[in-house]
Amino acid sequence: MPETVATDGLTHTLSKLHEMGSDRYRVLLTMVHPNRHIEAEQLRAALTQNDIPVFAAEIPRLAAFDKAAAAGVPVYAVNDSRAERAWATYEAVGKEICHGRLSK
Repeated sequence: MPETVATDGLTHTLSKLHEMGSDRYRVLLTMVHPNRHIEAEQLRAALTQNDIPVFAAEIPRLAAFDKAAAAGVPVYAVNDSRAERAWATYEAVGKEICHGRLSK
């Protein structure tokens, strides 16, 4: 999540991965608030500037995800006008993984 508390955890995790010598990871920006997208852009820029690999796709903050979790169904199965968009974002991440299109 592109918020200070969450990025503190990300920084700690990345530090541990670096200590272990691991380079098999990518950062996925999630719960990106539509009205505060600048925070996600700033985080993406900072990660990229520090050579930290980041997925091109990102997961928006949508009520469809909450509704799906509450109903115990995948987001594509929930009755919400944004369910299709929500599912498409995860499909985009899957395509990046399958096709090796991971950005640095």
